[in-house]
Amino acid sequence: MWEKPDVFRAGLKPLVPSASDVKITEFKYGKVIWIQENQGNKFAAHFWVQRPEGWRLLHTNEIAVTPPEKGANVRPDFAVPCINPCKEVPYKPISASEKAALAGWQDQEEKNHDPHMGDHLIAVNSNSDGAARAAAQAAGKPTSDTPAAAANRPPVGAAPALWVRTWDFGDSVVAIMLQPTYGGKAYWSSRIFANHNGFWKMEQSYHTTIAASPRMTAVPAKVQQSSN
Repeated sequence: MWEKPDVFRAGLKPLVPSASDVKITEFKYGKVIWIQENQGNKFAAHFWVQRPEGWRLLHTNEIAVTPPEKGANVRPDFAVPCINPCKEVPYKPISASEKAALAGWQDQEEKNHDPHMGDHLIAVNSNSDGAARAAAQAAGKPTSDTPAAAANRPPVGAAPALWVRTWDFGDSVVAIMLQPTYGGKAYWSSRIFANHNGFWKMEQSYHTTIAASPRMTAVPAKVQQSSN
């Protein structure tokens, strides 16, 4: 994660260059315009927002998709309830739009509600099985993933949110979160939520794995003992 002054101090260059083979995708959500640039396994999402003084670049997320480390993620072999983020997060939304967007996302995480997924949702994860899967995600096509055997496997809750920041643009909300994932490394998530006649949907989602993060292990809850 880079703040704007540090980006200029470090002399960072765009991950996706200006070239004829770069695919550009654009969606508008009220006062937010989301522009994706894609070249092979490189993706960049630009979040442009309408301010009183004009359109401004609020946030950029750049992802170089790489294959996951084989055998690195270890799923807990016991049930992990979804308290955070399904029931609570360490962040208190202020505006009505922020509250509604967050509530819709929590409902989505708890119940895996497809209705909360935008019709043109593009989800890109930096720790994936390569550029082919990410390209399929970007095009909204099936990724040919083989469903994991769920029989006799305890349920594990969604990745919790340790840090959240949202920006309210009326019928659209931009959100950035820091989320560890059970058995894996933490990641930054960048999302857009939009209001559809009172029903909020997650329109876009980028996940950027933090390479320096340790892996999170879920610890079974202690059994409460009582005496008569």
